[in-house]
Amino acid sequence: MKKLAVFALLLFAGTSCSKETAAPAPVTTQASANAKGDDYQCLDVYDPVCANGVTYSNACYAAKAGVTTYTRGACGGGGEI
Repeated sequence: MKKLAVFALLLFAGTSCSKETAAPAPVTTQASANAKGDDYQCLDVYDPVCANGVTYSNACYAAKAGVTTYTRGACGGGGEI
């Protein structure tokens, strides 16, 4: 019986510690014609997107450059940023 109580206590402690307190808010990007996103920082994660024949390292950097429409993946002809 004592082992069962200890097991239940450990199980309860383990599940209560692993709960998330809040879900992270979805990330949205807005490109302004004037600021072009100079007010936020981008992570250096390589997840390439292609816009106007230029490959950006990720969608954040594309948005900072004023890009509003892109396709996932690198462009075929170089021009990488």
